[in-house]
Amino acid sequence: MFMKRYRERSFTENICRLLLYMGTLVILVFCFSRGISGNDFWWHIKVGEWIVENGRVPTSDIFSWYGIEQSLPWTAHEWLADVILYAVYAALGGVGVYALSFAAAAAMCALLLSVISDRLDRNPLVSGLYLALFSVLTSLFFYGRPHLFSYFLLFWELKLLYGFVSEGHGNGILWIPLIAVLWSNLHGGSASLCYVLCMLFLAAGVFRVSLHRLEGTPLPRPAVIKLALVTLGAALGILVNPVGWRVLVYPFQNLSDGLSMTMISEWSPPDAKLIGHLVLYFLPILVTSLGIVISDKRIRLYDLAVMLAFLYLFFRSVRFIILWYIAAAFYAFDYVPPIKVKEIRGRLERSVVAAFILLLLLPLGMGVSSVIETCRQGTAISRVMQTEVIEAVRADAPSRLFNDYNLGEALIYHEIPVFFDARADLYAQDHIMADGVSMMLLEQANADAGVVYADVDALMEKYRFDAVLILKTRPLYTYMRSHPQRFACVYEDASVAYYRITEVETVE
Repeated sequence: MFMKRYRERSFTENICRLLLYMGTLVILVFCFSRGISGNDFWWHIKVGEWIVENGRVPTSDIFSWYGIEQSLPWTAHEWLADVILYAVYAALGGVGVYALSFAAAAAMCALLLSVISDRLDRNPLVSGLYLALFSVLTSLFFYGRPHLFSYFLLFWELKLLYGFVSEGHGNGILWIPLIAVLWSNLHGGSASLCYVLCMLFLAAGVFRVSLHRLEGTPLPRPAVIKLALVTLGAALGILVNPVGWRVLVYPFQNLSDGLSMTMISEWSPPDAKLIGHLVLYFLPILVTSLGIVISDKRIRLYDLAVMLAFLYLFFRSVRFIILWYIAAAFYAFDYVPPIKVKEIRGRLERSVVAAFILLLLLPLGMGVSSVIETCRQGTAISRVMQTEVIEAVRADAPSRLFNDYNLGEALIYHEIPVFFDARADLYAQDHIMADGVSMMLLEQANADAGVVYADVDALMEKYRFDAVLILKTRPLYTYMRSHPQRFACVYEDASVAYYRITEVETVE
């Protein structure tokens, strides 16, 4: 099949495709060459380790000393992904997780290429821009976290749904309830997308719309019934997990948690003033949207529904931009205006193209060399703290440590009880997250009006902290330095400080 299509295309079209493939590979290798992020990775593998050793999924907190004291309910809704990541890490170490992340990024690029393959030749410039930006983006999102599995489940479901509505029949969508079950256990935090997408396609498939260029054609009645049953099956499939019904509402609780949306950088909305956001996020959205606007084609209702749904998620949080890219492959390229590429004919032109292709091997070789060096140095996965900090905390053995939110996962990995960490859903209980953020920033979290300074003494008395591990960029670090009679520095380096609390003032 590949050779047949290769022969059907012109020499120029095949060269354009080769350049797209090689360019994508070069960008992927370069972007991954310095390793991957360890953000939220280290506590996930400890969850996986705990599940493997105990043979069950935890139902209450297992890492926070305060959470354990209060028996706070918590279930690892990403338990299956945690077990898989732990298994890979236990068998192959950080290099194994790094290789898994790179392979996942490359596989997703190949899958997206397979979707847009028939339309690559219409506009190689837009196709190249899309693939180049997505390749860069993978290094920011494809690493050792349960999200990794969601991307492929989303692709699988969209592939089935688009195939179904284009044909108006077929049994492929009967796999969607299974996708829901997998999604619920691999990354329950976004599993609701499974049935929400079905609902979008169902709504678009029951209305007849003819408004200017917008067109909605109802699906045949048997197809509507089948899709409705699959939608119900997807919702029920999400319930097949250790958490139960809570997975159905978990994503909506997260999106309505104003403190988490503000505090956690990946939950923040996009900012067009940042050059990275402007190029990686807004530019492709603008280009694909313009294509839809200026195209003379009829706009299918389900295309518009999918586009608006993922744009809404993106404008709520930058973390959803990767989902927008995946979804865009299924609709955006149908509306891209064609562009004529000059045919490569003469010997000189062919020689120049050949030389350019050979030149691409140079950065590819440099990237591979950098990958090997990164793995050799043991920096395939980033760490937020040096070993010396961990050793200092462990030697001091605090029992009621207050830690910086961003340092929690590193402490969990080294089996040091934390106050709070990246499991934001857990710490929404009992105002723990609000108190922790107030302590770090010396500002009352969720203040109704203006800035209200936090009462550090009241918080220390409430939780009876005996030590503090904090990033030196936090206002709390400056506060402790200005009160040496109450805070004794045990260890500090260029970014982190560890203090013992020698005195806590009693609040009347």
